[in-house]
Amino acid sequence: MKIAMINCLKANSVCTAAGCLKALNQRKAHFEDYTGSDVELVALARCNGCDAGIDDGFREKLDRIVSEGAEVCHFGICTVKKETGEECPVITEAGEYLEKKGVRLVRGTH
Repeated sequence: MKIAMINCLKANSVCTAAGCLKALNQRKAHFEDYTGSDVELVALARCNGCDAGIDDGFREKLDRIVSEGAEVCHFGICTVKKETGEECPVITEAGEYLEKKGVRLVRGTH
């Protein structure tokens, strides 16, 4: 199974992706479904920020995820309002784009 991960640029100041990778390697949290399966991480990316939206650079990242054969893409928790759970519109649009290309989405990593 080939997977990719996309995380929010806002998390970049504190995020090393160590939690995501640990959860993946230990098949914990949102990676439990892969227990006993061979998994290849083919991409680990950040969005380009709220102001950039789905710009040419981010679309290039999404297309690369597809071209690398990702079957599933995990989105890190990216919300505009944590209290309501409202999802970031950039992530929503990216997810729709990937789904149209045949990539299954999972919202969450660890």
